[in-house]
Amino acid sequence: MFTDKEKTIKIIENSIENSLAYANEGEVATYIPELANVNPKDFALSLVTVNGDEYKFGDYNKVFSIQSISKVISLIMALNDNSIDEVFEKVGTEPTKYKFNSLIPIDDMAANPFINAGAITTSSLIKGKDLDEKFNRVVAKIKKLSNSNNIILLEEVYKSEMETTDVNRSIAYYLRSKKIFSLDAEEVLDLYIRNCSIGMNSTELAHIGALLANGGKDLANNAEIISKDSVKIVLAQMASCGMYEESGSFLLEVGIPSKSGVSGAILGVVPGKCSICVYSPRLDKSSNSVVGKNLLKILSNDLDSVSYTHLTLPTNREV
Repeated sequence: MFTDKEKTIKIIENSIENSLAYANEGEVATYIPELANVNPKDFALSLVTVNGDEYKFGDYNKVFSIQSISKVISLIMALNDNSIDEVFEKVGTEPTKYKFNSLIPIDDMAANPFINAGAITTSSLIKGKDLDEKFNRVVAKIKKLSNSNNIILLEEVYKSEMETTDVNRSIAYYLRSKKIFSLDAEEVLDLYIRNCSIGMNSTELAHIGALLANGGKDLANNAEIISKDSVKIVLAQMASCGMYEESGSFLLEVGIPSKSGVSGAILGVVPGKCSICVYSPRLDKSSNSVVGKNLLKILSNDLDSVSYTHLTLPTNREV
């Protein structure tokens, strides 16, 4: 087992420095007006191991909307509230070459849970007597998974997104017309947008990823929080569909199941080892963080040289 922590630290720091060569590439998301107001130079990196050790870099306390990373939570919730068969009778499992908000890859149902149509579908499968109860259950689940009580709804992001969500509204009504769900389309859409507008920092997200890396078990007491079957499904979908239409090439080059969001965050999971969350708002044409995807690629290559599969990270090391 690799035990040279200082060497590991140096490799990670060098990887971060090399990734910042891409810092001026791409543009922040503007189709949600509030996202256009972020500082394009923001950067944070958090790594959390399966034994709960943290490694944090940059502005790791910066709170941002999780956007499409919420689709991981919606899938976990849908699988918790329904059987596997019930979920995948409503949504597919295959990657798509189309944009995440396209109507094309729907056909009889959404292609996978990580495009907008798929996440609107999984949102419709979250149980609760009304919209508020459903959203409160989502927030409570995130608090438990992230080991944080600081999870909030970013009201300005939520309002901004609701005012500019015509494409998602058309997707929701189309899904209802296809009888994917019978609930009120506006309520399902509202829950989906609320989930996307949840505010977290990189360390809180990395804790969720570390729990997935730990087979769904709590990092402190090893109690099962997410079932093994759900973890297997979620990681498989992250690997095959988590980076929008770049998912295949990203998996080939990086090899880490990951989920990105248009706020500029990427959550990566190394099963059995750790989770990595990178936040950098400038996006490429596929709406993935330019620095984030390149940093994960660099890290996967550089850490492999020190036996990535046996990586030991320092406890609460902050730089």
